[in-house]
Formats: sequence, C-alpha cells, structure tokens
Amino acid sequence: MNVLITGAAGFIGSKLVKHLMQFSSSLLSQHRYQVLALDIARMDHLGLPSENEIYCDITLDDHMTKLAEVMKERKVTACIHLAAIAAPRMAAADPMNAWNTNVRGTHNVLTLMRLASIRKVVFASSAHVYGISPRYMPTDENHPLALQDTYTTTKIMGEQLCQLYHSNYGLSPTILRLFNAYGPGQSADYFIGVKLGQAQRGEPISLMNADVTKDWVYIDDVIDAFERALHTEFVGPINIGTGVETSLRQIAARIAGAYDVPVIPDPHLDTGPTRMCCDDRRASSILTWKAMTTIEQGIANLIETSKKEEKR
Repeated sequence: MNVLITGAAGFIGSKLVKHLMQFSSSLLSQHRYQVLALDIARMDHLGLPSENEIYCDITLDDHMTKLAEVMKERKVTACIHLAAIAAPRMAAADPMNAWNTNVRGTHNVLTLMRLASIRKVVFASSAHVYGISPRYMPTDENHPLALQDTYTTTKIMGEQLCQLYHSNYGLSPTILRLFNAYGPGQSADYFIGVKLGQAQRGEPISLMNADVTKDWVYIDDVIDAFERALHTEFVGPINIGTGVETSLRQIAARIAGAYDVPVIPDPHLDTGPTRMCCDDRRASSILTWKAMTTIEQGIANLIETSKKEEKR
C-alpha cells in the first residue's frame, strides 16, 4: 500500500511514518507500505529518502497541483490526513489560519483524492467535538456534537466534508476521534509537557483544575489505531481512547514523584472540574483495537525517555 501522510512532521505523523516503514521491514508483517510524507515543516528527522518527502501547503492551489503530480508518480492508494491546527488555543489565537488549514485544507485534500480516484482516507478528528464535559460518559460516537469553539467547529466541518465526499463521490473516509494522545515527542506546550518541564528544572509542579479528568491514550496505541484504520471499509467516526478517566492531579503526582518535587495547588485559578471518558466499543468491534498501555506505563515510559534525553 502506498500511503500519503499529511502533517508527517508532527507528533503523530512522525511516529506514524516510522511505524509504517518499520512495519514493512518486519518479516512477520502482513502488509507492506511505501510512505509519501507531506508537511510544511522540515522532515529530516523522519529518515526517509528525499523522494519520499514533499514540502506542501494544503491551503495553496499551486502546491496541490504539484502534489497531484507526485501522487500519480508514486502511485498513492490511500491517505492519512493529519495536517491541521491541532491545539484549541492555537485555533482561538488565529481563527483565520485554523479555518483555512482545517476546513479549506481538508476540502483540498479530499478533492485531490477524488480526482486521483483514491477511495481510502483516514481523517484525524478529536473527542473535543463532544464538548467538555460531554452530556454522558463513557461517550460513544452517537453523542451530539458541540460547536464549542473554533477548533471543534473546524473539526466537525472536516468530518462533515468527509461524509459529503463519501455520499457524493464514493470515498471511504474513516474518522478517528482521538481522546488525549500523549507520549515522547509531544510538544512541551501541552499539559504533561509543561508539568514535566517544571519537574525537570527542579521546580514545584503548579496545578490548577486538579480534578479535571481526561482519557489519556498513549502514542503507540494511537499509531496502531491509524494503521488498522487503513484496512477497514468502515465509513464514519471511531473513538480512540482507553475508557479510563485520569485526573490532572494523578498525572502531576506521578511526575512529581519521579523527580522528587512537590505539587503546589492553585485554587484561585480553579474553574471547576470537567470530565472526559471514551466508549471504545466501536474501535474494538471495527478495528479489533484496544489501548494496551495503561496510564501508569505510559507516564513511566515518558519519564524514562525524558531522563535519557537529559543525560545526552
């Protein structure tokens, strides 16, 4: 299978590229992949031959024309669409860019797939589309969607574009609604990265909204879900999460314990608890997928990797 991965330089994309290439080299693998990696950022860290990398802005028509030529030459047969403004605060800070990238960019990618007669698309969405907190938990894929901010609105519109291209043009889009992905290599701007950075510097871990819960899913399990999604004909959304709620307090305590620093609560900034928890039954049924990494294992892996990097 020849797979185009948009947003290949990012947290999920870079690990997905490496996973598919390693998967292909395994004698035990049932599948073989050739990857065409696309991003607007440098991709040197991916370790791919230069002909397997393409610098492309999915919001620009001339870039998409060039991409169409490369896709034809590389005989692309499937697409995993990750390229997006993926953080709610970044979308809020620059709504124009979020709309341009997440909506127009997705439309451009789907149009390109249609013109190239490529049916299989895996679209990265978010569990934020259910709202925070959702109306009920564990939250399944039938939960009403919530246009709560710029980010979630653009993701919902991306999902709707996928459904439109399925209905009108026969594309086969599988939508993965990711809960809170984490792991080595994630931006230090996210909650776990911020708290880990404080601990690494020997500072107390400051904590507000300690009773907020999230469904944290480790990056290796996320990558496994994307790989499996390439091989299903299922059209529609699938939750990717663990089905386990873990509070910010529990995460902070684990990081603090590993670095022997205190956790200092800040009740003056507490806005009250919100909750998230995934119903993963559809992922189990459709993808034969289940998150295998517990939060304890995942945080331990992240801390171990971080400490090794500190010694370099």
